[in-house]
Amino acid sequence: MKKIYLFIAILFVQITVFAQEGVNFRDLTFTEALEAAKKENKLVFMDCYTEWCGPCKNMANNVFPRKEAGDYFNPRFVCVKYDMEKGEGVELAKKFDVHAYPTFVIIRPDGTIQHKLVGGDKLETFIDRVEKGLNEKTSLLYMQQEYEKGKMSNAELLAYKNALSDAASDKKAAKVYKELLQRLTDKEKTEKAYWSIYEDESCVIGSPMFDFLLANLDAIRKNTGEEIVEKFLFYHHAKILQDYIAGYAKEDAAPVEKVKAQINGFRIKGQESLEKMLALAEPVSQRDIEKVAAIVKAKIPHVNAEELKMYAFGFRAILWKTQEPYPANYGKLGKKLTQQVIAHMEKKAENLSSNDLSTYDIILSCFGDRLEKEDYARLIALGEKVLPNLPDDDDKRYTKWILDGYKKRLNKEKQSDKK
Repeated sequence: MKKIYLFIAILFVQITVFAQEGVNFRDLTFTEALEAAKKENKLVFMDCYTEWCGPCKNMANNVFPRKEAGDYFNPRFVCVKYDMEKGEGVELAKKFDVHAYPTFVIIRPDGTIQHKLVGGDKLETFIDRVEKGLNEKTSLLYMQQEYEKGKMSNAELLAYKNALSDAASDKKAAKVYKELLQRLTDKEKTEKAYWSIYEDESCVIGSPMFDFLLANLDAIRKNTGEEIVEKFLFYHHAKILQDYIAGYAKEDAAPVEKVKAQINGFRIKGQESLEKMLALAEPVSQRDIEKVAAIVKAKIPHVNAEELKMYAFGFRAILWKTQEPYPANYGKLGKKLTQQVIAHMEKKAENLSSNDLSTYDIILSCFGDRLEKEDYARLIALGEKVLPNLPDDDDKRYTKWILDGYKKRLNKEKQSDKK
């Protein structure tokens, strides 16, 4: 019996040690956390999360449990976490102006906010962000006090603006950003030390700062580094083209013709990808559905399901921008593309994965009118042929759920015909 008790005790110790390898989030009220921080001469690290927040779950499941995370956070902080939509978290969300998730707040034992961060991250970069909050002169509280004195240098003002952005204090960040731009000379705007002025969310294609970057591209590339600048250019141009293709482009977005002129002037890494997206975004923005349908048709035999989805999104974007009832040719084009995609799926049935089947389901949904009985029957037959040969995993179960949906809709169509 003693051996059994000893074994249980050892097991308990092992479990406890393992559990504490990561960040030790304590079960404390906020008041208790402040008291513990004062007693242990630490700061409070507060994780503000919600149940529905994906990035919150990623931090909880993949970042905080790591030993490296525990090694960093546990000696420095009294760590606590609260659901901002339950219990004490509701009042804490109001008290600390938490409106985005996840939010992380570094708090002094007297309850004063020393630093604030919004958004999850990889552990290494997240620790770098937290470290700025620990360093007095880069903490949000210190910089706010210095700003109010009105004696900040340009470099300090930039650091303060970036800290405000990292805390999602958007109005204050915009105010400081505007003040900084007024103080910087054109030469300073090309220097590496001030590169982050272009990483502000207001610096988009068509904005004054983006135009300034393009006009001074050679100097900025030389000072900041070609790879950094090219990644920036690729990201912004790919993003706006994707928005046009998917139908998400804002009304005030830079027109495709402007984007095209800029891309044609580049020779950057990823140029081919940008030109491929441009070839689709242009007719989508012009609502040339005949041309977009022709592009989709040409791509069906030659690209994988994931890439074909991008082209199908272009067709869908035109439908979204068109008031119903659609012109007759829209429906005809959609039905032709549906038939062509299903025929292609049947040809490559032996090589289809679960992910392919679910992606083709999304593609078919982009072509407008609902599927016809014959389409459902062909997809069901295809699924029943392919599914038995696929690995028994969550992807397969999701695909089976799609297949069951086809069966229900087909039965519904048949019942409707009998009435």
